[in-house]
Amino acid sequence: MKISSRSLVIIIFLIAVLIIGPSIIIIKKSLNFRNPKLIVRNSRVVSLGAWTGGLWNNKSKSLDLDKLHEFQSLISKKVSIAHYYRGWDELNKPGLSDQLYSINKNGWTPMISANPYFSLKCSENKEENIYQAITQGHCDSLILAIADNFKKYNKPVYFRFAWEMNIDSIQWSTQYTGSSPSEFVSAWRHIHDIFRENEVKNLKWVFSVNVEKANSPSIASLYPGDKYVDWIAIDGYNWGTTQNWSKWLSFKEVFQSTYDHLIRVAPKKPLMLSEVNSVNIGGNKAAWFQDMLSYQIPNNFKKVNMIIFFNEDKTKEEGINWNIENSHQVVEAIKNSLKNDIYK
Repeated sequence: MKISSRSLVIIIFLIAVLIIGPSIIIIKKSLNFRNPKLIVRNSRVVSLGAWTGGLWNNKSKSLDLDKLHEFQSLISKKVSIAHYYRGWDELNKPGLSDQLYSINKNGWTPMISANPYFSLKCSENKEENIYQAITQGHCDSLILAIADNFKKYNKPVYFRFAWEMNIDSIQWSTQYTGSSPSEFVSAWRHIHDIFRENEVKNLKWVFSVNVEKANSPSIASLYPGDKYVDWIAIDGYNWGTTQNWSKWLSFKEVFQSTYDHLIRVAPKKPLMLSEVNSVNIGGNKAAWFQDMLSYQIPNNFKKVNMIIFFNEDKTKEEGINWNIENSHQVVEAIKNSLKNDIYK
């Protein structure tokens, strides 16, 4: 039987409808076009962590993990990262592994911020700064002991070495130590190379700057390179009107410029806010956090993959109490904002 061209076209069309038609119906139903808001699913994840006062007791050299459980209850959200601070010549101590295991058993990944300085295993030579000493191998016995300690633990640890090295008020900054950005980079790479040669594979290396000041060296000059860094990070605070040099700044005003510079230097790296908080003097702290978590992070700071809250009373040291629990309104603002699906 001879089939006309027109009939053949009609047959092909009907077959196509039978094959494709049901798929279109299924897709249309799953997308629910009558309510387009339901079809938007955000695959982005912003992990949460915290340093909270008392988590590490520097006198007893011990952790109080109840402090982080209390912080979780406060914000009605489980965090992923337990952040605490150690001097780098303490990281070779035998008790480190026990601390890290105890954090892990509570369902958190540890993040350690460690600052470099001269010590018994890294003796001072007045002719060289700390970063020159590291690069020249004068601290290798300490570095090897630290590497061995982390290797024994053999579970993930975020390692934030020499954080805020770009501001002159920090004792291990390039300005304070009289070192150059290139010397800092060489020291970072030297430590990283020793860890790699000793097969320490469980560390996540965090390159963490403070929000830039007018006299800060450029981030590009301090960056060790993608081979030596796993995460990039920024510390930033709104000091409000508490200092003679400060004024009230929104979250965007605090972070935007440094964020732009950092993601230009390392566009492929995940980014965390490794310390963040605001005062309540000079503006509305609750509104500040609500803007940060409900609008700025989801919409304008899309490279942010992790937020580490800094929650401590620093009245004695800085004249500032950064604790969020001082204000019911602040706590509620944070709790409500963290209901956004991106925060895990």
